[in-house]
Amino acid sequence: MHIPLDRHSVIPLYLQIEETLRCAILDGSLKEGDKLPSTRVLAAELAVSRLTVENAYGELAAKGFLQARRGSGAYVCHPYAPPARPVAEAAPFPVDPFTTGASRLDGQADSPLPPDVINFAAGVGNPRIFPQEAFRKVMHSVLRRHAEEAFHYGDYCGYYPLRDTLARILSLQGIPARPEQILITNGSQQALSLVSQTLLRPGDTVLVEEPTYAEALTLFELQGIRTVPVPCDADGLCVDALPALLAAHRPALIYTIPNFHNPTGRCLSEPRRRQLVKLAEAAGVTLLEDDFVGDLRYQGAALPSLRSLATCGQVIYVGTFSKMLMPSIRIGYLVADAPLYPRLALRKHVDSFTTSSLLQRSLDAFVTVGSYQRQLQRACRLYRQLRDVAADALARHLPPGCRVELPEGGLFLWVQLPPDIPVSRLMPLAWQQNVTFARGACFYRDNPQAEFTLRLNFSAQTPERTVVGIERLARAMALCREQTRGREQTGDPEQTGSPPQQQEGAPGYPAPENAGGVSNQPPPMI
Repeated sequence: MHIPLDRHSVIPLYLQIEETLRCAILDGSLKEGDKLPSTRVLAAELAVSRLTVENAYGELAAKGFLQARRGSGAYVCHPYAPPARPVAEAAPFPVDPFTTGASRLDGQADSPLPPDVINFAAGVGNPRIFPQEAFRKVMHSVLRRHAEEAFHYGDYCGYYPLRDTLARILSLQGIPARPEQILITNGSQQALSLVSQTLLRPGDTVLVEEPTYAEALTLFELQGIRTVPVPCDADGLCVDALPALLAAHRPALIYTIPNFHNPTGRCLSEPRRRQLVKLAEAAGVTLLEDDFVGDLRYQGAALPSLRSLATCGQVIYVGTFSKMLMPSIRIGYLVADAPLYPRLALRKHVDSFTTSSLLQRSLDAFVTVGSYQRQLQRACRLYRQLRDVAADALARHLPPGCRVELPEGGLFLWVQLPPDIPVSRLMPLAWQQNVTFARGACFYRDNPQAEFTLRLNFSAQTPERTVVGIERLARAMALCREQTRGREQTGDPEQTGSPPQQQEGAPGYPAPENAGGVSNQPPPMI
């Protein structure tokens, strides 16, 4: 058997053997029932110890790819049915070209920021903790052993061993998934786009949380999809508001971010998750579950995914590696059931053909050897420290009247401003102080409350720059408050207005008894 080994790689030899044999089984080179060489014969052929081969065979057996027969030997056992090939979609694809006109979240042109500007507007993690060197070694190993295959287009549904790895990871997390249900995409944004283009047509209605992910709103708008906002509070989507909205608008889709919501950082409570799934099933509406940072939990118990609570076909689950590893890796995925999966896969094929085979193979090797779990633990530890640094600095420096929610995970802090600090006036002052943030208006369709909200990314800076940036932001807020009071005293007619009046504890406004406290529920911190 031809099993190339890299004896200088960080990947142990037994895992290199296991990976090669597993990939050969998954791509059909080794068939169900094929007999593998004995451990003694293969060890001699590869010039390794017999224990190394025994460990490799043990890994295969534990994952269901090998069956040992006493007195006979080791035989290939394929744990999955052959992947179904997508069939042609009957309906024609929309051909209208879509172009984005969305501005950057900080309101400036899409150009590099000056180095002295501290940027809290980013939507990514901290590049300083990305496993660059470890991933480089894994990629180098893949190139040494599988260069020819890695440079091919590959299966447009995705590299099958990677889908198999993802299926096992998701299943361990309680998210039902098989390799044949997983479609590899160019980041989670493409996954959202594929679902939107496949399920929706211009004029359809989608229910979305308010606020919600800015690029999802842009995507729906460019496709001519009508979005109807659903109010949220500290426990996430206000599910009690859904029956009336479902009856009034008959939506084709409900889009939700139940874990560490973008932009608020909130989590949908478990009772509401169950109620949401029940209501969607009764109405026959598909749920699109965007779990872009679900792994980045720093405290509290993990909550069940919507997909794990629903019946077959009710929930499309979307995830990504961009936030936890490297943004430029651009590998995301979606999990969907038949008969929708073939339509999504065909759409992926005509949209972008394939996702980089080299990156998929490298990611599979990286995840397979356990580096992903180590990186996840490291990221959670460091991001929690950065969150706490930012929370402490905000509590010490922000002016009275600001409210900040402390999330249990994710990347973002959500800030609600008092009526005399509107974002439209704060933004230019913040730029003068060399600090910037994400405008709340980007995450709303049309709501006056957006003028008094902003999002801060606590993960992208060093602790020192985080503190300096918040001090600069606090100075900008103080200047903004002075300007507002000056206009009021001089009777300047140019007024931004006040946020909509709401009862304490209503969606978007934490209950007063939590003011100034920190708890496991996302209360105001200031």
